Amino acid sequence: MAENAQEKEFNFEDLLKKAKGIFEQVKKETSENLNVLIAGKTGAGKSTLINAVFGSEVASTGSGEPVTKNIKQYPITNDFSIFDTKGLEMAAFDETVSQIRDLLKEQKTKPVDEQIHIAWLCIPEGNRRIEEGEKELHAIFKEFDLPVITIITKAIQDADEKGVKFSDIVKKELSINDDKYFQRVRALEVEDDEGEIKKILGIIKDNKGNDGLIEKTYALLPEGQNAAFARYQKHDNELRQNAAKKHARELINYYSALAGGVAAAPIPFSDFLLLLPTQIGMITHVSNAYGLDISADTAKKVATAFVGVAGVGFGIKLAVGSLLKIIPLSGSIAGGAMNATIAATTTKLMGHAYLSYLDDNFDELENAISSISTDIFKEYWDKAKVFFPDDAKNIASK
Repeated sequence: MAENAQEKEFNFEDLLKKAKGIFEQVKKETSENLNVLIAGKTGAGKSTLINAVFGSEVASTGSGEPVTKNIKQYPITNDFSIFDTKGLEMAAFDETVSQIRDLLKEQKTKPVDEQIHIAWLCIPEGNRRIEEGEKELHAIFKEFDLPVITIITKAIQDADEKGVKFSDIVKKELSINDDKYFQRVRALEVEDDEGEIKKILGIIKDNKGNDGLIEKTYALLPEGQNAAFARYQKHDNELRQNAAKKHARELINYYSALAGGVAAAPIPFSDFLLLLPTQIGMITHVSNAYGLDISADTAKKVATAFVGVAGVGFGIKLAVGSLLKIIPLSGSIAGGAMNATIAATTTKLMGHAYLSYLDDNFDELENAISSISTDIFKEYWDKAKVFFPDDAKNIASK
């Protein structure tokens, strides 16, 4: 059925509001919350370890939310928190351990993504002894089937003057028979009396090249939570990039299906704009997977680049002023309705083009997002069509 060409106007703020709503809903439905509990006496180096792994000063800001008198929750993002225990000194130990036990018991009644997923038990090497309380706490973690990695912190010298290794003492006292549950760590570079610099140790690899804390934590976490951990840790760029890419691909599939649902009801091509909230939601979510929080202005810029390229296939162009305008160049499209396959595959190609761009610029993401343009996106759009030829054919044949 033929339509006369007409100009469609849309306020971008309204479009962005709808996109934000879609993004927040999908985020709930695809949540991969991560909760890490870190325990140890005062001076065990917990804050330094947190900062070394996650690249954040959150552990020292004092901005944690009290869970109990001796346990604080530090929300690093909306879906990632660190639970830090206080008062493991003997004077307050019984109280703290009781609170940890009650917390774990309560969490067992919650959905999996709201529970604590792994514990790090920190024991400083310099003390060269393990307290009875630390043994009890380790036993509690095991009692609740909580994966626990015992971490010897401030690692400088494992063997004493008699050649007895503190690591062997700890493993024996805690009955640790597998090194995947144990790690010596030096979270900061230190200089000894002879001026020799001892580098960071055990975060990514130990001094023999074996897996360090990050790889061991990743391996012990459940599916989903391990991907979240990989994205949030700051030391292993390859692990973080691969996790971001994997998560982004899953999101693209999810949003593509949503776009197909939008188009299942007849939508004139002149109302291609109705798909944009879903696609901008996808752009925002994929950016989020790569650790980017894009502003409204950036979202507008990216959306303009996308529709400026992808819309051409539908006889559409986009102009951005105070309003976004969709203008059909040809008077009509056969049937006057958008096929769900076109909506889904176009959204999929958009997502993978954007993913490839972020992946190619992983080391300079902030600059990449501010530099994107229609010309740049066209290059990645064309690559996506080559990589997904069947999807490209689906669009071209409609």
